[in-house]
Amino acid sequence: MTLRPEPMFDVGEEEFRTAVLAEGRLREEDVPVVLGSLERSRQVITDVAKAHNDLKPAPIDAPVVVIGMLRTGTTLLHNLLSLHPALHGPRLWELSDPVAAAGDPETYPAVRAAAQAYVDDYNRKAPDLASIHYLHADRPDECLRLVVNTFHSMVLEMRYRVPSFGDWLHRQDLTVPYQWHRHQLEVLMSRRTDQDGKPLTPVLKCPFHTWYLPELVAAYPNARFVHLHRDPAEAISSTASLCRAVRGARSDDLDLPEIGAFWRSRIVPLTEKLADARDDLVNHQPVLDLRYRELVADTKGTLQRVTDFLGLPHTTEFVDDVENYLAANGQRSKGVHRYSTDEFGLDADDLRAATSAYRTRFGV
Repeated sequence: MTLRPEPMFDVGEEEFRTAVLAEGRLREEDVPVVLGSLERSRQVITDVAKAHNDLKPAPIDAPVVVIGMLRTGTTLLHNLLSLHPALHGPRLWELSDPVAAAGDPETYPAVRAAAQAYVDDYNRKAPDLASIHYLHADRPDECLRLVVNTFHSMVLEMRYRVPSFGDWLHRQDLTVPYQWHRHQLEVLMSRRTDQDGKPLTPVLKCPFHTWYLPELVAAYPNARFVHLHRDPAEAISSTASLCRAVRGARSDDLDLPEIGAFWRSRIVPLTEKLADARDDLVNHQPVLDLRYRELVADTKGTLQRVTDFLGLPHTTEFVDDVENYLAANGQRSKGVHRYSTDEFGLDADDLRAATSAYRTRFGV
């Protein structure tokens, strides 16, 4: 059966378009860029529908999914797991064009170059971003891009000031958008095999999945989760700083206390849900809980726990690749991330009090 874009995506596009033009405080020269990205998302879904029907790719069975609030170490862990020969962390260029990733390898350099041009332009517009969240076309990246293509992703709230869209989004059921996440991933992964031709297992990472775990599990019933945890007072402040950097790529009109209040309003209720019902939210699928401080203090030892949990061999070659990565990508290798809680109108004691149930449940 041919997969077709759902009409609900058109609704999401219109909700976002209306909000970003009315509320986003965009620079005039950036309006065409933002609107062009909507056209690109629509095209990706259309292309994937046809490619999925033509290729009939194997279903994704048991992906590894790294979850957790933003700024909890998920990027580091995702990059390291992507070095494992049995896993594949989709690269930014692949996520930008899943159909091209399933196509002729001779076309890959041009697709990579286009993706890197996007990254380079974005870094020029948001010069602080590299020290907070480093992007490169050939690096694993967040699969939020696959949800963005359905116009139902929280990252649109991160990138732009769109309060009416956010209110609309958080009233939606994302079951169908997550099914399209799976369709796109199946196409993207269709050529990703090991040296013996065996399909690789995708290792995915997106903090925004943490808000939509039931919908994610509905799309991937056999998913295995690694859940990163950090003191929410630190995570919320760092998230606000990231938001400042990415919104600054398209706008000069940034209200820092508003940004701080916004992420407090999104993250505090999430911590309450996780403390109360995390295992129910993932339908009691396997979960390994890790703490940010453990990952930073003993990265290699923590990674051993993860491969043991996943039943993957912890080979000498993998350890060497991990050590090489860590040597080349120290915590401050791309710059220093400087921010304070106060500048976003936040109070650390208030944040810790508001998230006490989460901190107790997960030991942070």
